[in-house]
Formats: sequence, C-alpha cells, structure tokens
Amino acid sequence: MKRYILLSLFLLSLLFFACKDEIDSIGLNLQDGDLINATRVEVPLTAYSMLDDSLITKNLLSNMVGAISDPVLGKTSAGFCTQFELAGNTVSFGNATLDSVVLTLQYYGFFGDTLSPLTFQVFQLGEALDHTTYYNCDSDPVTVGTNLCASSHSVYLRPTSSVVLDTMITTAHLRLRLSNAFGQSLMRDYSNTSDFQSNFYGLVVKALATNGVGCLGYFSLSSAMSGLTLYFHNENGAMKYTFPIGSNSDRYNFFVHDYSTGTPEMQLQVVGNDRTMGTQELYLQPTGGIKTHVSLSKLSDIFQDQKVIINKAELVLTNISEDDSYFFAPYNVALQVDNGDGTYSYVPDDAIFTNTDYFGGIYNENSKEYRFRITNYVQKLVKNGITDNGINILVSGAGVRANRLIFRGTDPTYDDHLRLDVYYTTY
Repeated sequence: MKRYILLSLFLLSLLFFACKDEIDSIGLNLQDGDLINATRVEVPLTAYSMLDDSLITKNLLSNMVGAISDPVLGKTSAGFCTQFELAGNTVSFGNATLDSVVLTLQYYGFFGDTLSPLTFQVFQLGEALDHTTYYNCDSDPVTVGTNLCASSHSVYLRPTSSVVLDTMITTAHLRLRLSNAFGQSLMRDYSNTSDFQSNFYGLVVKALATNGVGCLGYFSLSSAMSGLTLYFHNENGAMKYTFPIGSNSDRYNFFVHDYSTGTPEMQLQVVGNDRTMGTQELYLQPTGGIKTHVSLSKLSDIFQDQKVIINKAELVLTNISEDDSYFFAPYNVALQVDNGDGTYSYVPDDAIFTNTDYFGGIYNENSKEYRFRITNYVQKLVKNGITDNGINILVSGAGVRANRLIFRGTDPTYDDHLRLDVYYTTY
C-alpha cells in the first residue's frame, strides 16, 4: 500500500512540474492565428537615445575607413591600423631596386555616397600593437612621420567594380601607392615575422571627405587580395613581394563622432541627455555611437495581482528615415538586457537561444519595421517579479558596419510609434 501511495505522489509531482514548464513556455511557438482567445494590450513605453559604450574592435571580420556627414547625426570618421607579416618564413631582397610600393585593400562593402571623393592618409604606426590588448573604437593609434601616400588626389571608392591587374580581372579592391622612400626602408633581410614586426610596427589608414555626403568603405584585410606589395627589379628582372595581413597580424578600427552638426533635436536628446525627447524620434548608430534604452516598467502596473500567461509579446520599431539612398537602414538590430550594475545580458528569447525566425530583429523593407518577439522575457518580468532595468536596442555588427537608424518615438498619437504589443490569457 505504501508503495502505491509513493508512486501516486511521484506521478502528481511530475504532473505539477510538467504543467509549470508548460505555463512558462506557452507562447514560444504560437502563430498569430493561435491568439484568438487572447487579450491584447499595448504596454506604454518610455525610451530615450544616448551615447553608446565603447566597443572592442580588435581583429574583427572587416575594417572601415572614410568620413561621412549625416544631416541628422553629424559627422563620423573611421580609420584602422594593422600589422603585416612575412609571406614565408624568411625574406631577403639582396641588391634589388624598388620600383613602387602599393597598399591593396579588398572591398567588403560601403556606407554613404560612392560619388563623394575621399582623400586618404597613411601613416606608420609609432608603437607596436600588443597581442594581449583588447583595443576599442576609442583607441587613438600613435603615428610617426608624414603622410605616406604618393598622391594627394581624391579617390572615389568603387566597391562593386572589378579591377584589371596584370591582364587579369580581379575582385573589387582599392590600391594606394605609397612613397618609394618608405618602400625602400622595408627592403631588408628578415628572419621571421616577429623580426619583421619588431622593425616595422604597421600602418594607420585614415581618410577625409572633400565634399558631399562622404563615404565609409569596408575592407577585408585578411583576404588574400589585401596586403602591402613591393614592386622591384634585380638581375632576374621585374618582381614583387607582398606582406600579407594574416593570423599573426593584429588590427583594429577607430571612430570619431562629431554631433555638433546634427539636428538640434538629436543633440538635445543624445548629447544633452534630455530624456523627454524620446517621444518623437529615437536613434541607433553603430561604430560606438548611439543606442536606445527602453523601459518596460508599466508592465507591473498592468498585470498587478493578476495570474496571466503571456501568449505573445512583440516589440515593434519603425524606420522613419527619409534619406535611405545614402544612409541605409541596418539589416538587423539587437536587444540587450540592462542588468542595472553596468553589465548586460541577452534576453531569453534571443536568437542564440531560439532562432532568428522566432526572435526577429530583421528589417522588413515593405513595412519599414523591425519586430522582436520577447514573450519569454515579458513572462519572466510579470510572473517572477524580476526588476525591470530596461533593455537596450543596438545595431548588430556595430564594429564593422555604419548603417544607422532613425525610428519613431513612443508618442502613441503616431501610428508607427515604438510599442510593445502583449497578448495574454488569465487563469
């Protein structure tokens, strides 16, 4: 008899925990058609845009250089510094005579107007990069000497145009000829990459916008096309040698933002910390620029003393930019939970725990919207009484992309305002 009682208690406990898990996960796989019996409520939000934290930009997928003038967010300039390495174990140039030296950068994309010319500047790094240091976007590289570019002519970025090189059609890339005196200084004997990098710390690449909107170019430095090439001749005829940017070459992006030429509304909100301005417009800017903080504190007022199951919770933001021809909207944006102690974490609905189809955050060009499904996170706020310190909205890939976003604020008199739609049932 005792055995049957224990077995019954065990089965009841399994049923209890199964029901609890079911309640906690309800809504994670629901489609819109499953919400017929659910009640919808729009949760009032407060939001404001502010300066973002500095971000680590060491050894990212691509690097950025250029300058752009944004009518809303002001001016941004970008540059990078990088080491180089030997193409083999050793190298000896002997009595060779240098003909030219060229810095080659393979395109990875762009942001802005490719019809706006840029003037490039290339300098030698004045100190060695530390392999153990996590360089961020505010790190200002030390340079020595003068601009190494052999020409002061303006350059137009051509990120989609193939290049004919030595009678061969190659992928789109930028070629900057540098001074022969600099190239000659590199023509020494090196026993290994470490020996080379201790004698030549690397290069810093910048660019200035001469007129117009400007442009920021993205470059794949680790590609086989990118590198520093010496063209020379010796007793065997014309030759070349390329110092690549490989796995033993550190690099990082750095950015400078000048918001003084942006709109007064943006300056009041972002630079002046006027948190009341977020009702009209909100902003996102990568490259260590701007993020938007959203408070969900009204959730506790709406669901106080109620037993509810959150069937679906969706955060919706709408792009209201009027100059997408140059200032492209980000492909996707991201969310992070503010833990209230200076640290951040993922929402439990994030694609790293679920999938992108469920979580969202991808730009819909037809509706001009980004939608995030944060059902599990809202359920935890309501059911578990977790303190709401807010969530931050940011541009994904902030260290390698410049695509920015202007979206509608929280004022509900606008149909396209920032909103949180919650569908729930009571029990």
